[in-house]
Amino acid sequence: MVPQIAVITGDDVLIDQFRTRRIQPVKITLGDLEGYARVSDAPRSIVIDLRGITQVPPAVPVFCRHHPAARVAFVVKALEPAFMLEAMRAGVSELIPEPITAQVLDDALRRLISEDGDETTGRLIAFVGAKGGVGTTMLAVNTAASLAKSAKNEILLADMHIGFGDAAIMLGVEPRFSVVNALENSHKVDASFFEGLIEKTSSGVHLLASGSDSHGPPVDETRLRALLDAAVRAYKVTVVDMPRNDGAALNALDAAAKIAVVTTHELSSLRHAGQLADRLRQRYGSSRIVVVLNRADRNSTISDTDLERAVGGAVVHRLPSDYRTVIDALNSGEPYVIEAQGRLTIAQRSLAADLAGEPKERPERPSGGLTRLMLRRT
Repeated sequence: MVPQIAVITGDDVLIDQFRTRRIQPVKITLGDLEGYARVSDAPRSIVIDLRGITQVPPAVPVFCRHHPAARVAFVVKALEPAFMLEAMRAGVSELIPEPITAQVLDDALRRLISEDGDETTGRLIAFVGAKGGVGTTMLAVNTAASLAKSAKNEILLADMHIGFGDAAIMLGVEPRFSVVNALENSHKVDASFFEGLIEKTSSGVHLLASGSDSHGPPVDETRLRALLDAAVRAYKVTVVDMPRNDGAALNALDAAAKIAVVTTHELSSLRHAGQLADRLRQRYGSSRIVVVLNRADRNSTISDTDLERAVGGAVVHRLPSDYRTVIDALNSGEPYVIEAQGRLTIAQRSLAADLAGEPKERPERPSGGLTRLMLRRT
């Protein structure tokens, strides 16, 4: 029988600490771990004592690659950032630093041996604009606000722009901390991590704001991936507003359930959307990519057929243009889904529900006029 939790350690005191918590771990070796990497059955959780060792054993990333659902924890002397990043790259999900107090061990074990349905594993939704000015941040903000209004759990909105993002303005807050602070401390994944950095807004959204320096350091892919993994453990839904020109950021969306590429009815925007959607489909698969048409124009000379040919697939969600509602929401610092009524709000709520995995009846699709413009994907 495969043990639920296995331990690699020479410290009998650590084993006793497990047993005092009514957990009977099975002691294994690194050789056993290598063997588990070659079979279908493996322990659900493994604790590896690495105190005094400064490198991740080669067997660990191999095991994690073959058993992605398993949880691996390291016992370490201290949280050293360089080693933490190496552990995250290997697939380690938990770090247990000294001193190993009862509270530290209890918290770690609760996360390690919880059943799949018991641990809060949230949903990650990413928004990426085909180009600047298509309304990506506005859609991300209102998606988060719509879900916060209907859900019992808090919703996190992360503005991943290193400098000068607009989510805070749209939510009417002045954040003390930013995503830059979060990335600098992404190795700290305890329960209070987000509590100390987010700004709670009147719409119910928890905001992790953008930075204020456009010349800040480039996004580190590994740190960003670790941050997003921590977010989906802490929140029912995490909505991220992603920069479109940052390759490292776009490569860190492995945890995303849906990635929404936002475009408008304008020719260059559609061409950029097609290129971006193609790139993301190759990286994450077609099922996770959703193209969203913002400010849909009923009278556009671009037909539905040519629009969908340009972006490489169906465009299910089309949000109508409503300049006055959007401007009023922006100037008031309150998402339009909170109070405003009308076609835009209905379409926005449908988009939010669909991206969150709760499909609703979609709004009527507008009919386009005859096209005089043939779009060619480049």
